[in-house]
Amino acid sequence: MKKKTIVNKIGMIVMVMALSMSMLTGCGKSKDRSSDEVPASESADTAGMVHLDSVDEVSAFFDEVYGGVAQDLLPMEVTTTELDLGDADLLSYHTGLTDANGIEGVYLSESMMSSVAYSAVYIRTTDDADAERIRQQIMDHINPAKWVCVTAEQEYAVILGNDVFFVMGQQDTASEVLSKAIAAAESRNMKVSDKIEKSNPI
Repeated sequence: MKKKTIVNKIGMIVMVMALSMSMLTGCGKSKDRSSDEVPASESADTAGMVHLDSVDEVSAFFDEVYGGVAQDLLPMEVTTTELDLGDADLLSYHTGLTDANGIEGVYLSESMMSSVAYSAVYIRTTDDADAERIRQQIMDHINPAKWVCVTAEQEYAVILGNDVFFVMGQQDTASEVLSKAIAAAESRNMKVSDKIEKSNPI
């Protein structure tokens, strides 16, 4: 009888020790991790997107922007096309840029009606691009009166991640498109810069 009691006590002691060890192991796991322990995918999410990576992503971006703008503010028959970076004259005419340094792609969104003063431009940049320089060059050199007999009333430009977004047109339209572009960028976890703007006499 006594022997059985000793065995039971030893068994209980072993069980308690095993349980204590498992609890200590669990307590050793902390939710706080050093940067070396954080998976690369989580670090990327924290840093946010820097560029849109393809024509398809830019197209989806513009679809989201225009989907949120009231129809009566949008020009009719707006289409988005990719500009040929090798055509310096075309690039300058539509963006005011004199070179394609630091640029992966330029996407122009305008009405097919040449008498409508509206233009939005998305510029995908390279990792080492000076987005501030590109944005300022557009604002300084783009022609707001490039259409037949009409002029864009308002111009806006922001940096999304490290890409550049520019829009010009009537005040209400340009302002609303900019607002939706910022929202679309934020939904993609892209950092949004301050905006720069310019008003033009019409």
